[in-house]
Amino acid sequence: MKKFVPFTLATLLVSSAILGACGKDEGGAQSNGSAAPAGSPAASSAAKPSEPVKLRFWGGVPPESGPQTVIDKWNQANKDIQVEYIRFVNDEQGNTKLDTALLSTNDAPDLYVSYSAANVDRRTKAGMAEPLEELMAKANFNVEEVIGTGNIMKSGGKIHYLPAAVSPQIVLFNKASLDAVGEKVPTTGWTWDDFAALAKKMNKPGQYGAFFIPGWEPIAYDMSITAKPTDVYYGDDGLSTFMSLPSFKKGLELQKSLIDAKATYPYAEAATNKLQPQDELLNGKAAMVFTGTYLIRYVKDDKAYPNRNFQVSFAPIPQYERGTKVNSGGPGDFMSINPKSANKEAAMKFLAWYLTEGNQDMIPGGRIPSNKKADMNKIADQLIGDAGKYFDKESLVSTLKADVTYRVFSKTTAQPEIRKAFMEEAERYFLNAQSVDKALENMKKRADEAIKAAK
Repeated sequence: MKKFVPFTLATLLVSSAILGACGKDEGGAQSNGSAAPAGSPAASSAAKPSEPVKLRFWGGVPPESGPQTVIDKWNQANKDIQVEYIRFVNDEQGNTKLDTALLSTNDAPDLYVSYSAANVDRRTKAGMAEPLEELMAKANFNVEEVIGTGNIMKSGGKIHYLPAAVSPQIVLFNKASLDAVGEKVPTTGWTWDDFAALAKKMNKPGQYGAFFIPGWEPIAYDMSITAKPTDVYYGDDGLSTFMSLPSFKKGLELQKSLIDAKATYPYAEAATNKLQPQDELLNGKAAMVFTGTYLIRYVKDDKAYPNRNFQVSFAPIPQYERGTKVNSGGPGDFMSINPKSANKEAAMKFLAWYLTEGNQDMIPGGRIPSNKKADMNKIADQLIGDAGKYFDKESLVSTLKADVTYRVFSKTTAQPEIRKAFMEEAERYFLNAQSVDKALENMKKRADEAIKAAK
């Protein structure tokens, strides 16, 4: 069983508005001690069945990748509480759309999912997330038993979100490319130097050795997390670590070396064309991709990616130092209830069901439940489904069962600004517009200024 290690968010001092008293039940009639005559308007009104509670649930996963199946199953079994799933794209524009909806008084979400620590932090500070303790008690939801309170950071002494999934970062391989160079699938403890050497070894005409997602942080981020799992961006002085943590420089240089050796894509090409790892791996254009478990759903899609003659193998992410077991992923799919919802108890009832059984239908789409009792062998079978011919199942099970320590963020001060500075200055380095030392110097300056301004 995977070791599920505490994942924390910034401790926030939030003043939560206590919303007004509950009204009478929908469809309920107040009694004055006397019965209405049969056939009277009052009797007809009392006999009329109440309308179901309607909940609006916002999430970033495409409906066909699990959410619609989950919602359909719930709605079929719970006629009194009907849920509508509304998808937003998990990018800057999509998150702004969600924030706007949360501030609205019309058709606002009753519950929603955040996909980053920074967004949870920001929404909690803004009063967009309801404290859950009383609601969990009413729903008889034992958070310690299901998820573990150590895996949730309280804000102002309260829980404002529940993680529905655990999302490890992984490396996916074209197994035929590994076999061709006589290499086995790496296991826990391999290093980023091993990664770079393997990328160069598998590199060949028509197929790059490795692919990095251009919309994500440079690989120096993940390398640095394997060197410093807790608050990777922040030093003991409260300022940024771009100059003090050697792994940032090493990671930038490693990625640049692969670009220069043409063992990975030219940065401008990948960024401009918004290349995606599933396309590059499954179309045979990349031998190895650094990604997350969400990509597993694409491995099964033989309509979008037909005529494949290779299996996909899986490995835990490389480490800064040999022998450590850090993963730059962690608990995710942070589910919160909107304080403005008129149906918080119904939303909590759905949320409790989702976390204990409902999210099983998210597994085929690459979502691994946060439930501590999850069986990784069964999860592997659900992830694979009837597409076993495309999977190296042994390596998948081994990767899912790997004993890892997840990254921790107890600080999120100016994190969006830090991330932006990191990516923009790294891009200039990758495009030969500045040296690595100048890139780090600029990252440090911009990040420190943002941290000081936020404080």
